[in-house]
Amino acid sequence: MQVGLPTAEEFGLLPRHLALILDGNRRWAKSRGLTASEGHRAGFSRVPEVLAWCANLGIETVTLWLLSTDNLRRDPAEVDALTRIITDLVEDLATSDRWRLRHTGVREKLPKGLRVVLDAAAAGTAQNTVMQVNLAICYGGREEVTDAFRALLDRYARDGLSPAEAAHRITSEAVSQVITGGDPAPELMVRTSGEQRSSGFLLWTATHTEQFFTTTYWPDFGPDDLKAALTHYEQNRGHFRATSDA
Repeated sequence: MQVGLPTAEEFGLLPRHLALILDGNRRWAKSRGLTASEGHRAGFSRVPEVLAWCANLGIETVTLWLLSTDNLRRDPAEVDALTRIITDLVEDLATSDRWRLRHTGVREKLPKGLRVVLDAAAAGTAQNTVMQVNLAICYGGREEVTDAFRALLDRYARDGLSPAEAAHRITSEAVSQVITGGDPAPELMVRTSGEQRSSGFLLWTATHTEQFFTTTYWPDFGPDDLKAALTHYEQNRGHFRATSDA
């Protein structure tokens, strides 16, 4: 049974950047005799409400893993339906004046229609200031790091640098700037459905990220699940800070 909505007053320490792995949509659907697409639609319909909770708490950035590069290996009909559902979600999120939307992932593998919608959403929400929302669509951690190195090498080549000079310029700070675009590193990562692994999500930036795993499937993710994750973060990160400062 769900409890009331979480409030900032309940916590002495909240993450600035929350990462969410929206897992368990297909298993939720299977347990109810529904199709995978019905599970995805039910799960993604929860996103606007969860984002509203985060914004009301004062969380600055939320990153949502909506589609992995591995997901593209599933049945083409399921992938096609899933990209249509994601397109609908992005269009819905873009109607809010609260969040600033940004895509992260392998853009070239997305259908053209979804790329157009993502571009329009980013442009249309660029001036919103309440919360940054990163949409990880066709995202893979290894691909993200590889693309960051490629982007830096392309930049240095255009600047006329030699390979040796370019190698000297490639630092962890430079790679981080390409990957994050200036966002703070995620301080809390939440994965639903009971799987206890990151699967490479935010591989570069989540080195020191606190992780919380819940057996709740994403379509059932409610205020009590968010409270449990935030309580876990406060207890563990607060202890980490106290021992680090000692």
